[in-house]
Amino acid sequence: MTFQGDSLLPDAALALAEEQRRKIACTLVLVAAADGALVREEISAIESAMGAMMLHPESREEVRQLLTQPPELDSILDGMEVSAIRIALRDCALLSSVDGDYDDAELWALRRIADAGGLTEKELSEILEWVSDSWKLGSKGRSIIALPIPGDENIV
Repeated sequence: MTFQGDSLLPDAALALAEEQRRKIACTLVLVAAADGALVREEISAIESAMGAMMLHPESREEVRQLLTQPPELDSILDGMEVSAIRIALRDCALLSSVDGDYDDAELWALRRIADAGGLTEKELSEILEWVSDSWKLGSKGRSIIALPIPGDENIV
């Protein structure tokens, strides 16, 4: 099998323009701040996502500035391509789960992003179920190598 061009990219986000990837990172900030408190794990996840999306250092700095003053969701979604919105939903669902629970403000934001991406409530539920399954797979992998982290016992 031969791979060419962007088929080697590890994530669909890398096929998007820099501006679209920056907007995805902005949605992460907004959803992380939705519950009123940014925790270390959320900030770490945002930084990791910016690295994985290969955001330019200037774009990363712009996104970091939003940590103290998160933008309005509609201002971020405006001008986003549908594919970027859907990737943002996937990543925001993962990010929202890092503290172990989705609060009402996070769920509202996820519903709004899903709606903007043309996805149904059922599809959003499937994404949230996928997130739960992802946590279980991670926990199982750590169990296999006998290196669990605190909280794994509550996941499996």
